Amino acid sequence: MNTSILIGNITNDLEVKPAGQSHVLKFGLGVRGNFKKDETNFIQVEAWGRNAENIAKYFKKGSKILIQGELKQNRFEDKDGNKREKVYVNVDKFEFLDSKGSNQGQSAPKQQANDPFANSAPDVSSSDLPF
Repeated sequence: MNTSILIGNITNDLEVKPAGQSHVLKFGLGVRGNFKKDETNFIQVEAWGRNAENIAKYFKKGSKILIQGELKQNRFEDKDGNKREKVYVNVDKFEFLDSKGSNQGQSAPKQQANDPFANSAPDVSSSDLPF
């Protein structure tokens, strides 16, 4: 099984770009480490199609988000012929974790009543974040 679930903050401005017949959104996610309070891991994330459009519409740099997706590994050669690889999470699902009103007037869709993640986000101020 290849499933990753991450909770973190978006680390860059969001811009949806065309990609063939679809759209793609690439962004970084800052995720706190489990063992050290001051440790942050920066994970690359890709969202496609409707997920890309909705994330770009309702989130911004610094927004807290939960993402569930598949871990992908892309192997390629760079322009100098060096072998490289890129590891990222391809988004299948996402959840809103910011407190109500923190999206600066953008109205997010209401969460479902059976949502297991509703009201589970801790109350954290931006001064608590390491970035």
